[in-house]
Amino acid sequence: MSSQESQPIYGIYKNQDVMIPMRDGVRLATDIYRPSDGYGSPIKNKIPVILIRTSYDKTSNEWDDVWPYYARRGYVVAIQDLRSRYRSEGDGKYYHTANPWEGQDGYDTVEWLADAKWSSGKIGTMGSSHRAITQTQLALENPPHLSAMWVEAGPTNIFSHEAREGGAMSLQMFAALHLHALDAQEIQDDPNKARIIIEGMRDMKSWISKFPIKPGETALRVAPCLEKTAFDYYYRGIYDDWWNQECCNQERVMGKHADVPMVLACGWYDNFIGATIDYYIKMKKKNKSPVSLILGPW
Repeated sequence: MSSQESQPIYGIYKNQDVMIPMRDGVRLATDIYRPSDGYGSPIKNKIPVILIRTSYDKTSNEWDDVWPYYARRGYVVAIQDLRSRYRSEGDGKYYHTANPWEGQDGYDTVEWLADAKWSSGKIGTMGSSHRAITQTQLALENPPHLSAMWVEAGPTNIFSHEAREGGAMSLQMFAALHLHALDAQEIQDDPNKARIIIEGMRDMKSWISKFPIKPGETALRVAPCLEKTAFDYYYRGIYDDWWNQECCNQERVMGKHADVPMVLACGWYDNFIGATIDYYIKMKKKNKSPVSLILGPW
């Protein structure tokens, strides 16, 4: 893009809840923010797209400073709810960071965006934490139009980095699963199920003091898929075939990762600082495209 186009010179044209079809017919809800001209119409240029795939609600205010920044500078920004999250379709099954379909869904989304009439065919990705994991998963599928990645503070092996770092279950993951359960499609708008999750969150210290626990005994029982994930994290103390799934461990298959320009970023105090540095080292050795690392005191 020219120096002129890098300035905030555009308005913003919004398309909300665009339903992007996946290969199996499931449609994923995506908000698309495009640069607009002085009359409020989308500009006619074919321009690059920045994609964010999230489990935390595409309409969350965490993006309120992100999509305006890029759209006003001449990029399309697409923010998508993952399968079976928020406004996206699916069968309601959602297993936190252990969803085997994320890579293919990411591939299909990249290629749909590349084929859009307003797209230049260059698709970049960005996001942190779970949004970082979804980037790595789609990069392993090598979509032809993936052009760049900004991956921040994400694990690439949830056994080593996220759920059982050091051997024991990381108890913050037990707590985190309640946040995901509260807005799970398994609960929908059932106030009684939501109340059970909220009470569990309010009394988390007490729940953790009750370990060892069994399925059906926790608040997560009202969101069975996430309860299953909690007990996979809890019971599976030895690395087994479940942990070896690509959706759980991308580290072992980095040889098929897309060769595109990347920035990897993390804070020194983040849980995934080691994972980020390992990711950088692997990509620096493997890829011909430039790979940069940003670490800071946050």
